Amino acid sequence: MTGFTEIDGVLHADNVPLTQIAAEYGTPTYVYSASEIKKQYDALAGAMQKALPADRQPLLCYACKANSNVAILSYLRSLGCSLEIVSEGELKRGLKAGFKAEQIVSTGVGKQRSEIIAALEAGIHQFNVESLPELEHIDQIAGEIGKKATIVFRLNPNVSGGGHHKISTGRRRDKFGISEDSIYGAYQIAAEMENVEPVGLSVHIGSQVFTVESFKTAFSKLPDIVNNIRAQGNTVTRLDIGGGFPIVYKDEKLLDLDRYAEWVRDIILPLDTEIIMEPGRYLVGNAGALLSEVLYVKETHDQDFLVLDAAMNDLIRPTLYEAYHGIEAVENRDRPEHNYDVVGPICETGDTFTQGRDLPEMKQGELAVIKSAGAYGYCMASNYNTRGRPAEIFVHEGKSYVIRARETLDEIIDQDTVPDFLSA
Repeated sequence: MTGFTEIDGVLHADNVPLTQIAAEYGTPTYVYSASEIKKQYDALAGAMQKALPADRQPLLCYACKANSNVAILSYLRSLGCSLEIVSEGELKRGLKAGFKAEQIVSTGVGKQRSEIIAALEAGIHQFNVESLPELEHIDQIAGEIGKKATIVFRLNPNVSGGGHHKISTGRRRDKFGISEDSIYGAYQIAAEMENVEPVGLSVHIGSQVFTVESFKTAFSKLPDIVNNIRAQGNTVTRLDIGGGFPIVYKDEKLLDLDRYAEWVRDIILPLDTEIIMEPGRYLVGNAGALLSEVLYVKETHDQDFLVLDAAMNDLIRPTLYEAYHGIEAVENRDRPEHNYDVVGPICETGDTFTQGRDLPEMKQGELAVIKSAGAYGYCMASNYNTRGRPAEIFVHEGKSYVIRARETLDEIIDQDTVPDFLSA
């Protein structure tokens, strides 16, 4: 997290003290570093530029389910990103952020009618199709509204990348994609349809893939499949090779981008197709942190607890995935270490960010930051316990910007409607 650095004993985000952000905007608050996002984008784009010819650069489609704030999308667009979406809502966010429809790829196993219509009418780059029923649905809807859908088939390569089992997507038993045995028949069926145009394949084996050689294993399945599809008399002009690049939460093995780019050059490039990639967490995960205040320091005979004002409704990853997040004090970082369980205020034992973590001794009212929270943080937040979702702050070149205001209790409660017969 190079965007988060200690200056004069205080943790900063892009040269803005987190103490200043807390004083101005309150806590809990998500804080995003623009410089960290740019660093990640430049590293990936640079590796591709070094390995691949200028006229064969991949379309880098940011997987916006990781963090879909329109300001974050707008910033990534300004850097050169295209977009990968999984819902109609993300389509609307992307268009509002200034992406052109032809920069947008639609993925997902359960595309609804309204989503398909919206994407067709916008004129997106392609649908990544995951099943024959979905193919038939898209063909039917496209015919009804007088459009032709450009599609690629998502191949399930039966390859796992070693991430948490809930975010692994490339195994045969997973709900995603079509097996190699079935892909040829599906492609032929699509080629004979009037309202769809099959142009290629996609493959995505999961998120936070720390067994990085799994990318090469999955890519190596594509040449034979592409050649077999072409031998059927069909065209293959696009390959979407997905994302899933790991970031560091604790001690994960990172992807060697140059080596990855060489796999793309040696395996994918000779197939003479457009190349599409879908990085998500990689671009934003380490760029975000959840800033929180210590409400209480609870001391017991068995364990001492830091009770934060942030909770599992703000950041659910530790509860949902047993995920590790680095936690640091914002000030007084050189105090002697003390062992804490770091928890939230929600009435569940599961509302725990970590157990038995050594941190500088902390006191009530001081600030802590939960690191690597830029992906699958705010976008998975909820109103559990009727808690307002946090503010989101974007820091760019020494200035902070509110990109989503803190949700108020009135905004939550006013969405409820009471039938007349129950009115007071």
